[in-house]
Amino acid sequence: MRLGHGAHDASETVEGSRPDEAPLTKRIIDDVREWDAIRADWDRLYQTSPTASTPLDFVWLRKWWEVYGPVYGRGGLRIISLWRGSRLVGVLPLYLDVGRGTSFGVRCLRFISTGEAEYEETCPDYLNLLHLPDEGDACAQAAWAAVAAMQWDTLELLDLPDDTPLLRARGAFPHDAGLQVLSRGACPIAFIGDGFEAYLARLSSKSRMRARQEVRKVERSGALFELASAADAEQYFDDLIRLHQERWTAEGRPGCFAAPRFTEFHRGLVREWVASGRVILARLSHRASTFVVLYGFVTGPKFDLYQLGVASDERAIIHSPGMATNLLLMAQLAERGMDQYDFLRGTSTFKKSLTTEQRALICLACGRPTARAALGEARRLLARAGRKVAQLVSRAVSPWHSP
Repeated sequence: MRLGHGAHDASETVEGSRPDEAPLTKRIIDDVREWDAIRADWDRLYQTSPTASTPLDFVWLRKWWEVYGPVYGRGGLRIISLWRGSRLVGVLPLYLDVGRGTSFGVRCLRFISTGEAEYEETCPDYLNLLHLPDEGDACAQAAWAAVAAMQWDTLELLDLPDDTPLLRARGAFPHDAGLQVLSRGACPIAFIGDGFEAYLARLSSKSRMRARQEVRKVERSGALFELASAADAEQYFDDLIRLHQERWTAEGRPGCFAAPRFTEFHRGLVREWVASGRVILARLSHRASTFVVLYGFVTGPKFDLYQLGVASDERAIIHSPGMATNLLLMAQLAERGMDQYDFLRGTSTFKKSLTTEQRALICLACGRPTARAALGEARRLLARAGRKVAQLVSRAVSPWHSP
């Protein structure tokens, strides 16, 4: 196995080892072949990790690197893998962004599947340190030590849950690094583990009445609610793209599926995961006309709603077809024994009305006192100010803008 970037040995013993077990060792993986070689180890770790989420699955990360890596990952992989003997006990999937995602040659250390340009970003929630149960603190301390030893100008770890072991172990990171903990909002979640009726009982009386009304409207309309199989998943996905793009272009905006890399990335996930049930595509149609397609991921007992496409109001036969389709999918997943229906980040009214709990997300960030980092930050602030001005001008002249 080729040595990791900057490593002097194939593995390096780190602090955090327990006397009753093999010492904790670190390997920095900077080569795709090395990464592919530990696929089976990664999958075993993922199956038992309390921090497992869809964007930490090997398939998600590897597909992102295949599609986006040639553009954004020119600084190379910096995957921190932690081992006890031959057993993988922890992973922090990072890369060094020195390309289109940065400016003035700033070297930014990021999670794999973050750092893209806004128009094609995948926006993964719940990135984290993967680790075996009871290994979180030791792995987090070792990961911070590994991050501190790497060469980078800025660090940006986006969208971790606020209970991440990396936050608990932040004391292992050099104090003069100026680590910041920034809020990234929260993910609204519906708890469905006690069944669909018990879930509805947790809602406010107004939201519960509305939810029942929307489900009844679907039943009375004769609309058909279906889940995609491996045979028709491509058609469902194409319907999702069409509906999503129609609505966004009607508002004068491009829509995320206008980005070829974004579409290629998600089409690859659908092809990889739909047969196993890791991807769910749900459709609401009436007389061969599709009105809604929902797209999301299953990780253990949890469903993450990633994207949806909804027909324009003029074509809809139901007042809130998107809300109704979510409720119908919740009911089916509750029957399967799933616990959570996670809407991921977003502030739409229907999400708020169907939420029973929230989970906060954070960003861990800092910059080293380098000239590149200072220039990059100055340019970032100027670009941000420019975007805000452009948005204000666009809203002032757009016929779609309503005060």
